[in-house]
Amino acid sequence: MVKRTKLKKMTIVDIAKASGVSITTVSRILNNKPEVADETRRRVLQLIEERGFTPQLAWQQLRSGRSHFIALHFPQDFNPPAQNIITSAAMSCEDAGYSLNLIVNTLSDNALLSIFRSGQADGMILMETLTHDRRVQLLQEHNLPLVVIGRCADNTGLSYVDIDIGKGVFDAVQYLHALGHREIGFITLAPVRQEKEYGYATWALQGYEKACQQYRLPNLWSTVDLKNESTQAVVLALFTAHPGMTAIVVPQEIGVPGLLKAIQASGLRVPEDLSVIAMFNETTSELISPPLSTISFPAREMGYQAASILIGHMTGELSGPQQVLLRPELNIRQSTGPVRVAAV
Repeated sequence: MVKRTKLKKMTIVDIAKASGVSITTVSRILNNKPEVADETRRRVLQLIEERGFTPQLAWQQLRSGRSHFIALHFPQDFNPPAQNIITSAAMSCEDAGYSLNLIVNTLSDNALLSIFRSGQADGMILMETLTHDRRVQLLQEHNLPLVVIGRCADNTGLSYVDIDIGKGVFDAVQYLHALGHREIGFITLAPVRQEKEYGYATWALQGYEKACQQYRLPNLWSTVDLKNESTQAVVLALFTAHPGMTAIVVPQEIGVPGLLKAIQASGLRVPEDLSVIAMFNETTSELISPPLSTISFPAREMGYQAASILIGHMTGELSGPQQVLLRPELNIRQSTGPVRVAAV
């Protein structure tokens, strides 16, 4: 039997002994302090390279004065976590030598600032962004590094990564109009909930209303919540109130299951009786019968870029606000088609 020897992890004490200097001298070299002779510095650095010594995270944190953690604040007011955004942000952080902490509880001003004051994070990514977001104002007032996934009404001096959902919805209505549809429904989470105005829902509704105005279409929109039964009831009521409606657009993935149940309950055929365009997972969209036409949501790109921009600000590689507005793609599948002849 071969006896396995446990590999001993090298410490700063080992480096000091092997190079014949004090721990303080090694510390000065690691911190790039000037009070060390050039020959000694070269000898210690050569030994560090030969032995493959890497300072522990705690030592790196102490040396740099940074935690090497980034906090992602995603208060769960009503939306489920956007997994792809979070995981891609975490990958971006790890690529740069940072770690990501996810915070889902609503934070008071003091609790938000204490994350920085206690050294729990060097910077913060904000999600579930409001058009007038107190978190943004607070962190800007204290000159703390932040990046927003989303946008505010006033983005002066603010770095953000967002999807131009208003443009995505406008493109969807424009496409349906070109197919001959003149009564196009729109169901969305309410832009204002509990006195909070959410940016994503606000920009989506603005895109729909802009398209309706440009093409002189009636505004046929209703708000839904997260429950499938409630969404189904709202859609069924929309069908009853507007029997001539031949298409519908849904900018949030959460509304799709309730919509599909309402369509099935009404006995409507897609796309013969009703064309559907929705924000939905691209892979799952292919599995729905018929495959669902979608507005793409570049979640991975959003998360990765947001973290990269934040780290760029913290390291000084980026200066000035970085504002990235990603345009979604319209992916046409079999759930959309020309308006039925009887409706013309």
